[in-house]
Amino acid sequence: MSELNWSDATGSLDLSTLSSAYAAGTLTPMRVVNAIYDRIAARGEDHVWTYLVSRETALAAARALEAEGYDDRPLWGIPFSVKDCNDIVGLPTTNALKEGAYIATSSGQALDRIFDAGAILIGKTNMDQFGIGLVGMRTPYGACSSVFDDRFISGGSSSGSGVSVAAGLSSFSVANDAAGSGRVPAGFNNIVGIKPTPGLVSNACVSGGGCVKTIETLAIFSLTVEDGMSILRLIAGYDPSYPFSRPEADAVPLIPAPAQPRFRFGVPAGEALRFFGDTEAERLFGEAIARLTAIGGEKVEVDFAPFEETQRILYEGPWISERALSLDSVLEKHGEAIHPITRQILSKSANFTAGDTFAAIHRIAELKRDTRHLWDDIAVLLVPTTPTIYTKEEIAANPIQLNSNLGIYTNFVNLMGLCGIAVPNGFRKDGLPLGVTFLAAGFGEARAAGIAAAFHRATGLKLGKFDNPYPKPADASLPNGYREIAVVGAHLSGMSLNHELTQRGGLFRRATRTSGDYRLFALNGTIPPKPGLIRDVSNGAPIDVEVWALPVADFGDLIDRIPAPLGVGKLSLEDGSSVTGFLCEASAVKEQPDITAYGGWRRYVESMAIE
Repeated sequence: MSELNWSDATGSLDLSTLSSAYAAGTLTPMRVVNAIYDRIAARGEDHVWTYLVSRETALAAARALEAEGYDDRPLWGIPFSVKDCNDIVGLPTTNALKEGAYIATSSGQALDRIFDAGAILIGKTNMDQFGIGLVGMRTPYGACSSVFDDRFISGGSSSGSGVSVAAGLSSFSVANDAAGSGRVPAGFNNIVGIKPTPGLVSNACVSGGGCVKTIETLAIFSLTVEDGMSILRLIAGYDPSYPFSRPEADAVPLIPAPAQPRFRFGVPAGEALRFFGDTEAERLFGEAIARLTAIGGEKVEVDFAPFEETQRILYEGPWISERALSLDSVLEKHGEAIHPITRQILSKSANFTAGDTFAAIHRIAELKRDTRHLWDDIAVLLVPTTPTIYTKEEIAANPIQLNSNLGIYTNFVNLMGLCGIAVPNGFRKDGLPLGVTFLAAGFGEARAAGIAAAFHRATGLKLGKFDNPYPKPADASLPNGYREIAVVGAHLSGMSLNHELTQRGGLFRRATRTSGDYRLFALNGTIPPKPGLIRDVSNGAPIDVEVWALPVADFGDLIDRIPAPLGVGKLSLEDGSSVTGFLCEASAVKEQPDITAYGGWRRYVESMAIE
């Protein structure tokens, strides 16, 4: 990459482009910072910022990095923004209530890690007041707009965060998500929004004002899934100082697992798939299903009723009362300064009893129970990020109902303990973008990210507002504590025993073939049907296999459960490498059908219509 390939006006801020150029010495943090502030000036009053770091201060940070020289810190020289409700030492936090501003004295584990990694802060971003809203209009700082049309909303509550990434003003933004705030702005601005499993990332940086601690998560806006997951790997983990942090967070795999050649994905069945008359949104979602099918997915229609009921509980039920713990005193002190729609919503917090709260907790537990089996059948649940997009004028005329419409595919996710990755899906004929979201079971980020990244690349869309292509992804390294195994039969993706890998935290790595030294046999009488792979140097052929990675402890457990005559040994692959894989005792294949000519178990199964 040459320096001339990066434009100061429209050059991409994705992590791959910047880090590669920094390492090569063809781009400097000071040049990037100056370009960003020129872009900010050119945009004029776009209502993105509640606090903008001065150009001089940001340049000083960049100059200090250059003086030290490029190092291996993962965010060296990377510009970022932070949603206003997150504390940063020495900077004001307002929660979009100017009268409630205070100077933060701590930043929390997640943001401390970002600064330690060498990132450069550009500023704090606008939001719906106290994070209540999906529109980006409930703020005294002025309403942001979609970067594609000033008449349309940016989405919220993390409005400024989403726009700052889409408009090329930051490489990523740390936002928040309780009901969709880290996903909706992604859909309206052609970027990625990553909403982790609650408890995976410490919320210690989140201001008390309006925080829904039991379900809220930090969220990340980025230009690519790989970028967002890089940030998530950095900030995720157990924080013993934060009561809602989960100890198991330290062990969650967060390197995107490549999409399996075959996987099942859910979509809402029947009338649950709603677009409120937006035929273009409906068309785009149909194209998303076709695209996902083309890259190996099999559509499964899912009863969406439990999810719909859960999303109604969030704002029609007692969870609004949790905000009252921190906001009742704010309402009393600053009542007239609070946005009228926000005040109207908060006024309902006293309408619920302790009995209502426990009834809602019990009902959500039942709904989670009723949907738990679903995640054994599908890899991800595909939903529109939003059913449509609205103009600012439309929201102003009907602020509560239209806001509610936008949340039908987002409100339930945190209450059910799920994770979600929102990615671009395409543009309506009027030039407005819409997205889709890949939902997965709790701590299933790696699997969802692999599918989401493959989908995003398959769209061929440019990044954010500018005409910058999706960078070629780097080869994913094997996560620490994982061991690879090659599978040849019923453990292949989409087949009857694949769940023995996925339930153990298995990560699909790649589809490949053995060297030409193997023969494959169908083992009659096994349930479910299985093949036997043996080595035969003199009369062999390449055989299709998949390479998976398992945590070491789970690897051992799987091996211990392999029934005779199967076992494991070293398999030679067509690229000259070797990997541990399934083999069969040679004596067991005598008088069994030789199916080597099919080239693999899947092709044999499909030809024989074997279940």
